[in-house]
Amino acid sequence: MTFFGKKPQTPALRKTENLLAAAEKVDRYRGDLFSEKERERFDAAVAGARAAAAGTPPDAEKLAAAADVLEKALLDLGGTFFPKKTLPEWVELLVVAAILAGGIRAFFIQPFKIPTNSMFPTYNGMTAEICTGTENLAEKLFDRVFFGASFLEIPAPCDGEVMIPLRFDAGTRKFSLTPPEKNPGAVTIVSPGEDVYKILVGNAAVDVPVPRDFSLSPVLLDAFFPETGKTPAPEAERWREVFGKARIAVLPDGSRALRTGKYVRRGENALAFKILGGDMVLVERVSCHFKEPERGDPFVFRTRGIPGLNNVELYYIKRLAGKPGDVLRVEDGKLFVNGAPADFAEAMRLNNAPTPEKRYYGYLPTSGAPSPYSWPLAQDFRVPEGFYCALGDNSQNSYDSRGWGGVPEKDVVGSALFILYPFSRRWGPAE
Repeated sequence: MTFFGKKPQTPALRKTENLLAAAEKVDRYRGDLFSEKERERFDAAVAGARAAAAGTPPDAEKLAAAADVLEKALLDLGGTFFPKKTLPEWVELLVVAAILAGGIRAFFIQPFKIPTNSMFPTYNGMTAEICTGTENLAEKLFDRVFFGASFLEIPAPCDGEVMIPLRFDAGTRKFSLTPPEKNPGAVTIVSPGEDVYKILVGNAAVDVPVPRDFSLSPVLLDAFFPETGKTPAPEAERWREVFGKARIAVLPDGSRALRTGKYVRRGENALAFKILGGDMVLVERVSCHFKEPERGDPFVFRTRGIPGLNNVELYYIKRLAGKPGDVLRVEDGKLFVNGAPADFAEAMRLNNAPTPEKRYYGYLPTSGAPSPYSWPLAQDFRVPEGFYCALGDNSQNSYDSRGWGGVPEKDVVGSALFILYPFSRRWGPAE
């Protein structure tokens, strides 16, 4: 007799099949520990359950009896594998998941977090936006979840004008920003540490702690000299404009500071901004074992084998500009590869234009101070065998092969596939 098409032996059959599945697991994990009598009992109970389940149609009473015999055998012989316990099952699931994730990460795909802006605006490292003071809790939560934002508010300890400490180079007769101090106590398993910048309110120094690899310099420009950003220009040019019109204050200790013209009262925010997290990029690690990366590809590589980077174990992402034997040169802000303008990717074409409204300002032939490993591109340079030339799209603010030399072929990890996070307009396939 059936009820809405459901056969009366179905629950008993389902129970028997579940017990048989459990019996297979018990046999696999601890069957070798059975004594001869235990083996005979176990095999007989399994055989009886299989025979009862194989009937056409199965007999409900025989199924129930066979299931009871098998269940009693499993309770006596199953050890920690029967009855099923929640904690061991979850531990086993997590261990298997960890093994699979480790294998996928090591051999197939791996996410990488981009900390710096050497590839900006193609990929973002940590960037900042000035806070207006009108952000409510919901807006902050939204930015936190979707853009990985953290908010920093620096209250004034006293009344006074906000100023920026400067250092003076007697040789060049030029001012520059005072570099930050490192806070070694902030280093943890999940954080690479903090850099601590200083600003002044009146004559009082105020700490501005930010994540390592984040530069406060563009924040100071946007907060106190926003007029320099009305026309797109590299950060260095904006600072040159500021220093060209600078009002310099001499402090009681004889040091110098840049006056901003912003006055605050004690307790007001001398500076408030949010830091947006860098892009999380998914990188595939398979193709590099079968074919070399192409010019114009954004590629990830290990840094330990690069002498110019002091054998530090990090992962960088840059754009591949030259293969072994290629001849590179930068002339009038344009990159030439084998005598022709580099047009292997959209970012390279925009830099060769250049296109300041899209924040591609062209290429520079050098990257910072020269080193024994640098590849200056002010003249023709041939990429040595066994190496690739890696350049950042943000040539004005990128430390790359121009500064530390080439990337060994063996240290290439893979190519960027997809921007996973944050959920910005750049979310999607990597360029």
